Amino acid sequence: MDLAAALSIIGFLLLVILLSGLFLLQVVFRIIRHWYHFPIPSFMIQFIDNPLRRRFIQSPEVAADRMGLRPGMRVVEIGPGKGSYTFAFARRVMPDGVVYACDIQKDVVDRLRERARREDVSNVDARIDNAHAFSFPDDSIDRVIALSCLAEIPDPVKVLKECKRILKPGGLVCLTELLPDPDYPFRGTEKGWAAEAGLELAEEFGGFFAYQLHFRKLVTA
Repeated sequence: MDLAAALSIIGFLLLVILLSGLFLLQVVFRIIRHWYHFPIPSFMIQFIDNPLRRRFIQSPEVAADRMGLRPGMRVVEIGPGKGSYTFAFARRVMPDGVVYACDIQKDVVDRLRERARREDVSNVDARIDNAHAFSFPDDSIDRVIALSCLAEIPDPVKVLKECKRILKPGGLVCLTELLPDPDYPFRGTEKGWAAEAGLELAEEFGGFFAYQLHFRKLVTA
């Protein structure tokens, strides 16, 4: 066996070991999260929100295009992480719009506020807020966005009912999911949660490994 063939075999085995390890880690994490809900630790945000994801899998600009973000809109983002998507959305709604970046973890909110100050972005309002009982009034928000975070919050149907409450007529609740996320829910699962919350599917994008769903309030007679 020549050196090139040996290196190919070694590379393949290392890839198998890596993928198997990631799969096992996700299974263990899912089991733990099934019995004990908790926010994703802030140190894991760097792993989930990474350049590979933003460049090739879930581009912030593509997501913003799909959501139809326009100047003047009021946007709520649940679980903004380190703000890579938040600030892309904020640029789309300038100059008069605002993105409310809502999280329950103070260190996440503090880092976003510091980044907004450092980058001189005035239309990102990072705040501690509870997705089960938002501080926003009824019918006041154009878009509610949750990127790879809805499933980690206890009682996602209750969250979606709150999203529906604050959503303006004609507004959208936008959900995106990515399979490496340990809390990844199947597309049908999120559709079921939304239907139970009184939302109807408006648009859907992507495939099995990464998808984006948009919902609006059910129109009743």
